[in-house]
Amino acid sequence: MNREEFEKLVLDAVNDKELKSSDIPLVDLYVDQIIKLHSDRLHEGSERFYDRQLTKTMINNYAKDRVITPVKGKKYTKEQIIQILFIYTLKGTLSIGEIKRLLDGAYAIEGFDGERLTELYDKYSSIKDDIRDYSTTVASKMLESCSLDIENDEDYIATVMNFVAMSAFMKNIAQAMIAERYPEPEPEDDSEKKEKDKEKKDKKDKKEKEKKEKKEKKKGDEPSEKKTEKDNK
Repeated sequence: MNREEFEKLVLDAVNDKELKSSDIPLVDLYVDQIIKLHSDRLHEGSERFYDRQLTKTMINNYAKDRVITPVKGKKYTKEQIIQILFIYTLKGTLSIGEIKRLLDGAYAIEGFDGERLTELYDKYSSIKDDIRDYSTTVASKMLESCSLDIENDEDYIATVMNFVAMSAFMKNIAQAMIAERYPEPEPEDDSEKKEKDKEKKDKKDKKEKEKKEKKEKKKGDEPSEKKTEKDNK
């Protein structure tokens, strides 16, 4: 691979396409509609991204893990769709727990709502376009500043390793920032947990007891009803 081929590869590697907030209709959408919308946009970018589809399982898991706001019925609002896009964008680098803390942190801001979330997503998208261009420049400059010859096998491997190191550094910075402002919640006290478990068990036992009593009462009423029918005859 020569320098020109390397630069073409870099351009292709950063040519991903994401949904913009303006691509999302104001009407609520079913899961299949969201997936198609995302897939159509994905296919406008490099072929290497075609298999990174948003799936129904992913969306269901986001809802199940309560990373997105509760879904009413089978349709998702624009705000929930943008929440899904946030998670999809970050999940390759951050854990679901970290993403949830980040989103919870946003919603903890006074007056933060769906409109503010859209503005935040638009800001991210705009900056990402600039970073995409910046990444190609950094890739080329690294070869020059480190005197790496991309046609040399050892330098080629060293280049790959340093791109990975750069990615790891950026990931570590992002995780450190989340930990600093949005730390993990303190683990629940054992006594509190036991108390909650006991309350849950008592509630379940009470429900089972009521159900059993109702069943026995119904069973006890059956003979008298049959006897009344017999007397009438």
